[in-house]
Amino acid sequence: MNTGAVRAWDAVDASASNRADVLAELNGRIRSMQRNTLGAGAEAPVIPVVSELAGLFPGGGLRPGGVYEVLSPLLVTMLLAEATRRGDWVAVIGMPDFSAAAASSIGVDFERLILVPHPGDQGVRVSATLADVMSVVVLGGAASVASAEAQRLEARLRRTGSVMLRLGSWPGSEDRLSVAERQWGGLRSGHGHLASCRLTATARGRGGAPRRVFFTLSEMSDPPDLIEHSNE
Repeated sequence: MNTGAVRAWDAVDASASNRADVLAELNGRIRSMQRNTLGAGAEAPVIPVVSELAGLFPGGGLRPGGVYEVLSPLLVTMLLAEATRRGDWVAVIGMPDFSAAAASSIGVDFERLILVPHPGDQGVRVSATLADVMSVVVLGGAASVASAEAQRLEARLRRTGSVMLRLGSWPGSEDRLSVAERQWGGLRSGHGHLASCRLTATARGRGGAPRRVFFTLSEMSDPPDLIEHSNE
């Protein structure tokens, strides 16, 4: 599969000893390809998300420079789809179970995706490096983050306008996003097969009332992998 995702995977995994050199090379390559879409500050336009999730955000999208806690791999993947569709680059770091098939079925463009599934103890450092050139950076929940590291990374995100989605907790995040409820369709009394899933997703900010959206996944050939691994 000749994709940007696979090239990054191979490059980073194949030579852990010179990982810093590999990251510097990737940084240079991506910077030369990245559109000039990043911006920061209150006046910067939000990064659009799929219509199903737009109601979770006051401006209809992700605020540049922000950090969001996301407690569902499904929501993480959906939040990447619109960014890649409009030509932005995104990165997924420290998520070895990230499902390429499910991501593709949801609409993520693999030509705009960098995967670093096994960053070791360098997850935050890799995130900071890629935040210079990516519109959205996803950091898996296994990576531990010290307070000082978190503050430095937040400052870098505010400077570059990149958005970070943290699969897990992050002190001081903009919002905590999760799937609150699922209702499966297609099952009858004792038989049937899963044909659809209606979900309720919520966003809880700092002191504000939670925001909710409702949507249905109707093609269930791949998304169940993401739903089953949701950890909210």
